[in-house]
Amino acid sequence: MHDDSPAWAVLSDMDGTLLDTERTWLLVIERFVTERSPAVPSAPAAVAVSVADIVAAAEGLDLVGAATLLHTRLRLPEPIAEVAADLDRRSLEAYSHDVTWRPGAERLLHALSAAEVPVALVTSSPRHWVDRFALSVDLSSFRATVTADDATRLKPAPDPYLQAAAALGLPARHCIALEDSLVGATAALAAGCTTVVIGDSTRARPGGVHAVRSMLDLDVRMLRDLVPDATVSSSAS
Repeated sequence: MHDDSPAWAVLSDMDGTLLDTERTWLLVIERFVTERSPAVPSAPAAVAVSVADIVAAAEGLDLVGAATLLHTRLRLPEPIAEVAADLDRRSLEAYSHDVTWRPGAERLLHALSAAEVPVALVTSSPRHWVDRFALSVDLSSFRATVTADDATRLKPAPDPYLQAAAALGLPARHCIALEDSLVGATAALAAGCTTVVIGDSTRARPGGVHAVRSMLDLDVRMLRDLVPDATVSSSAS
């Protein structure tokens, strides 16, 4: 490692972690399921549970993964590619009205930038969604971006996190991953990242992660102290 190489870095998920877009995405899924589910007037409660289960299963999935889930669970007649295209259209329309930072996210990015800690964006969203979001929020602080278009295997596979770490010139073990979903946290852990799950403490999460309720609970020093050897001079290696 060169003398000017960073000692550690942050690799962050986007939807639901940095941006308040996961809620919009899941609402798109919910509306799709409601529209396409067969009506069962005699058992509305059962239908409601079914919709909720499908929406919960879609959390953290990429566009094709969600389309595959819906195609299977709803027994849709059209090809998965058509379902994905429909979800894409619905999502972009929804995102045109509602893209904002999660509480504390913008502050943390500014603090990392001021401390010269490199940050990469690691998302299962397609690149054209990221480009759309960049019209509403400033994503210029990311030194690398790995999207659904860039990795051969997506979360929960470790590939996106391994690719992002490599783009920053660091091994994954010297990176902090910020996530909000079980799918994403599983990917980050498999890559060897120190993983912080942000959100409701009651949600399912894999073992071995650190958990905080909000991005407001994070700061540069706290993150640095979580990374093995982060305080050791990079010239030591």
